Amino acid sequence: MVIGASGKTGRHVVAGLVSRGATVRAASRTPEQLDAPGADPTRFDWHDESTWGPALETVDGVYLVKPESSDVVEVVGRFLGAMKAVGAARLVFLSESATQTRSDDITERHVERVVEASGLQWTILRPSWYMDDIVDAEFFGSMVRDDRIIVMTTGGSATAWIDARDIADVAAEILVNGGEVGRALDLTGPEALTLDQLAERITAAAGDPVKGVEESVLEAKSRMRAEGLDEGFVAYMTRIVESIVAGDTATVTGEVERVTGRPPRNIDAFLAEHAAQLRPVREVKSELDAEYANQLARENEALFRRQISAWARNDLDDLIDCYTDDMVYTDMPFADQQVRGKAAFREYMAGYNALFAGSQVEVEIVTLVASSANVVGELLCRARYVGTGAPEGGVPVEWYATLVDTIVGRKIVSEHAYFDPTAFDKAVEQTAT
Repeated sequence: MVIGASGKTGRHVVAGLVSRGATVRAASRTPEQLDAPGADPTRFDWHDESTWGPALETVDGVYLVKPESSDVVEVVGRFLGAMKAVGAARLVFLSESATQTRSDDITERHVERVVEASGLQWTILRPSWYMDDIVDAEFFGSMVRDDRIIVMTTGGSATAWIDARDIADVAAEILVNGGEVGRALDLTGPEALTLDQLAERITAAAGDPVKGVEESVLEAKSRMRAEGLDEGFVAYMTRIVESIVAGDTATVTGEVERVTGRPPRNIDAFLAEHAAQLRPVREVKSELDAEYANQLARENEALFRRQISAWARNDLDDLIDCYTDDMVYTDMPFADQQVRGKAAFREYMAGYNALFAGSQVEVEIVTLVASSANVVGELLCRARYVGTGAPEGGVPVEWYATLVDTIVGRKIVSEHAYFDPTAFDKAVEQTAT
């Protein structure tokens, strides 16, 4: 069973296991949304332990990506117990670089200790920083493309970047062919690069200068706090950058080649493969002639109207089809609670629409502005609110919302929703008085 089967490494682990002839359960909260050829999409939810037993039935081994949870140590501990109960003895656990340098009471090391004490046939993977993060909009992608910089805290130390596909190949090889029991493997790419060297490699692939910008630990903390990130996350990221500064990520290992029989992918090949994602949005847009730009704007407007219509009538299939698989949705009043991926967004919207009678919303598009890459729409929404605090039969509610969509390839890749979250409480209060 592969937990996190739609994730950065999990989707490649599934493919690697299938190619090696394994019978694979691709685990997800919404298995119907998975694209996992040759695998068995299986419902699994970290927060619903009733799904664990059925998902683990007849399973021999598990690829485990730990959940994002405040009680992650306890949750993983209970899951390992469930594995033992059904006889699933083999475990490959995805951890992270340099956890062995941290004390046992630090969460990421504490989870490893639980794995080590589980009595299972475990292997821990500690990969260096993913190459994939360079083009990922949630990490460095946006700043590289749009600002032509990459900001890191390194103290001059190097990082041995690794392709997520190499991590997945190691995991698949161990799960199918065994070995490495009771070991923690430090996985890296074939070379370690300083920030300046990394910027030079990105520049060569992008065809346009990209500058490395060094940020101190204190500056990084201040920036994260200014962005509204909670102290737990700030502390976690600080541990990561302190590991880089200490030189913990600079060592190149041969573990990928030793386990898989082939050398890991180098960063130049990765950047060449993803060169289009390194180019500035403004550069791409400048290549569009006026007619094509207008055509894209019209298509994007039509896509926006389609998504609003689908939402209003609670047609989640049609709504979800408007987005890319790796879409990101943000309710701006709660910017720290982003929804990532189509499966999570479907679940989120189903819960949101359930706040209204018949899951129906009447929507009027007040203002709409579309371009070749973005749509901004102001909406007037009306519904009968039946959520928390509403009287029997619900209460009429009216609110304005503004959506800002970024669209690539006729699909929405990110959406930011601005609205007053107190509108529903105010409607309930007015009814009560």
